[in-house]
Amino acid sequence: MKTISLLLILALNSYAQIGSKIPAQKTGLSGTWINKDFGYDMKLQLNENGKGFFEDEAITYAIVGNKINMKFEEETIAYNYKLAGNVLTLSGGDLDSPVSFSKNGASVNTKNEMTSSSPKSVEEKNSKAEKLIGKWTTEGADIEFKPNGKGIYNGNPFTYTVKGNTLTSTVNTGTNTFFFMFLGESLSMSGAGINVVLTKGHKGYKAETATSGNYNSGGGIDQSIVGKWCWISSSGNYSASSSYSKCLNINSNGTYTYSSEGSVSGYGGGYYGGSSSQSSDSGTWKIVGNKIHVQSRAEGFKIYSFEKRNHPKNGDPMIIIDGDSYVTYTQRPSWR
Repeated sequence: MKTISLLLILALNSYAQIGSKIPAQKTGLSGTWINKDFGYDMKLQLNENGKGFFEDEAITYAIVGNKINMKFEEETIAYNYKLAGNVLTLSGGDLDSPVSFSKNGASVNTKNEMTSSSPKSVEEKNSKAEKLIGKWTTEGADIEFKPNGKGIYNGNPFTYTVKGNTLTSTVNTGTNTFFFMFLGESLSMSGAGINVVLTKGHKGYKAETATSGNYNSGGGIDQSIVGKWCWISSSGNYSASSSYSKCLNINSNGTYTYSSEGSVSGYGGGYYGGSSSQSSDSGTWKIVGNKIHVQSRAEGFKIYSFEKRNHPKNGDPMIIIDGDSYVTYTQRPSWR
């Protein structure tokens, strides 16, 4: 009796697992789906055998309830899906907002009726990908995003795709992924070992004219503080030690990057081991009187007290921001 019950349970479990994954051809999902909202054709190919392509990346997929689980090379992402006629809408997963695909590339009007695609419908769509399009610059870098998913970085071509706040770029040497966001009219990008803020236009474009909100209220770029500045603290004894540092890279185009890291280690009193932490930020800046106005990627618009001082012991120049003393990282004369 126990053996029969166990076999029955296994059979029911197997049936439930088979029934939870629905063949694509029976849902109407198999075929080629295209989204034109981002200025180029974003293609999703779903084959009846559970394989396909999202853009140029091979995927396998399974339909479970109202979700489609797409397995990429490095991760599996579950999207909610809704099928209405020849319109497939994906949401959730790594998408900030729903994205609609139409079968074989026809566009969709507000009533979900199929219409022929037109350049006007693409132009009217307000998206992050559209805002990227154009030329951007920062010290040592010029980048142009074109509306066809192609671009040029310091004279070298690349292709790119955008999903939410993630930009994936591909060159001959490989693929990199970046997180991006807009600071007013400036563009912050981080990933693949970089953390920069770019301004729209050609070299020499003034960052103070490319920001929004209260940041535009007067002030300017003080070239005398351009460079790297650091605050460093360390302490220790025979059983424990700690260190903490934070550094500012202040750029002449009115942008900055910030990084901090700390570590603690020790033993005794029941504690053995250590811990570490890191953080980073970027944005734009300008000096207004004895204040520094900052448009931070992480914290938004901030105003801090600002002062120049010389180190009381060795005379090295410092900048004091919100009470914290940052000493010059490179050799430079004392403030006068």
